[in-house]
Amino acid sequence: MNAKSGWLTLILITAVQLALLLIAVVLMFSWFGNRTQETLAADAYTNIRLISRQILAEVNDLSIADVGSANEEQIEQLQSVLVAVQMPNYGFVCIVDPETGTSICGSPKFAELTQAGTFAKVKFDDSHGDDASLLSVADSSKHNLSRSGEIIINERRHYATACFHSEFNGILVVAQRPSMAAMKVGDKIKTAQQVFFAATLLLGFVGLAASLMTVNRITANVETEHANFEKEIVASGLQISRTQNAVIFGLAKLAESRDNDTGEHLDRIRSYVLLLAKDLRERLPELQTHDFVHNLALASSLHDVGKVGIPDSILLKPGRLTKAERDVMELHTLIGGECLEAIQVRLGEDNPFMQLAIQVAFYHHERWDGQGYPHGLAGDRIPLAARIVAVADVYDALTSKRPYKKPLSHAESKGIILAGSGSQFDPEVVAAFLRHEDEFEAISRGQSTLSDDDVRSEFHMLCERAQAIVVEDAQLVSADAV
Repeated sequence: MNAKSGWLTLILITAVQLALLLIAVVLMFSWFGNRTQETLAADAYTNIRLISRQILAEVNDLSIADVGSANEEQIEQLQSVLVAVQMPNYGFVCIVDPETGTSICGSPKFAELTQAGTFAKVKFDDSHGDDASLLSVADSSKHNLSRSGEIIINERRHYATACFHSEFNGILVVAQRPSMAAMKVGDKIKTAQQVFFAATLLLGFVGLAASLMTVNRITANVETEHANFEKEIVASGLQISRTQNAVIFGLAKLAESRDNDTGEHLDRIRSYVLLLAKDLRERLPELQTHDFVHNLALASSLHDVGKVGIPDSILLKPGRLTKAERDVMELHTLIGGECLEAIQVRLGEDNPFMQLAIQVAFYHHERWDGQGYPHGLAGDRIPLAARIVAVADVYDALTSKRPYKKPLSHAESKGIILAGSGSQFDPEVVAAFLRHEDEFEAISRGQSTLSDDDVRSEFHMLCERAQAIVVEDAQLVSADAV
């Protein structure tokens, strides 16, 4: 992890911690605000219940049997009792006829709020269904029922107690609005929350700055270890370069003879192999690593390296080969495989790339039914790398121009490969080919048409370039030794 990613990680961790802290603050203040509101509401309910008891005691002294049929004098007496009650927070008291829901009398504040309206449709907010109405307390089968909760009058919330008293057959309603103190407490809580937010953010930024300074100091100490790690990377790079130079050296030594294939042929083979290997990655355990797929794509370029040891009279013959010539041509698998094995010995250690290259060179002409060459291997005994390259190589050979044939179309080539599934080719590799046949066709159409002279010239240029690379590498090694 470099310094930049370390800083980004620290910033991310600090941001997450700060976000969690702010969420905790929100939850804490929300809980505190709810608890405060609940406490104030409980105090309000206690207050209005006490007032209800006082009023009922005074109303009982009037000996009114039914407020619905009370005379004018009795109504005035009730009104005088209710007017004398001092209700806080714009509160009111009233007596309601349980039959009609009409108010009989009430305090002045009540008249101002309700405008002598009906209570038939007033309901408690904390209940559900028809029995939540204020008049539901007037149950004649029970004595002196009461209920407390919140009601809405003129779109204003009130804490209320409704008490049905059978002695005067009426409902006493005592209600008050939430106090200004409660609203002020809510405002105080919001202010405190904002202040705490600002303080938390400030402390978070200060902590982040301190942490970044610490990381900066630690980064300076890590630079030495990082330099050592870079040396290891350079050493690994030199090993890779050594492998590449050894392969180029071997190819340059074999470049006295050659095939008509160009660098484009090798590029196409590499592209086909890459498509097949990526497709089969999820199905075959050997392909689970990226290195295998990458190395196989590169190793496929060496599948016909042994052809440089085949005489021109056979390799470049425009017509069909005789059986004796075919036997010589088939030796290119052994020549290429043994050459690459010699390079592996020269390296002096196991190399995954070279192992795949050796498998491809030796076995890419083996057949699934065991009728191939050089060893007549069958089925899974043929290395997977060779089975994949076999399909790619045959497809490219069919769709490419040769001295002895014209290129076949994609459809014709596809038919030949399908006919060989289960006999010449691994059926699973053929299935992967079918899943990507459009991409195969697009790659095939992109090949250029070169004359035989152009092909020979290009091959000589490749050989000269490889030889120059080897010479240049040797000069660099000599200069380093000096």
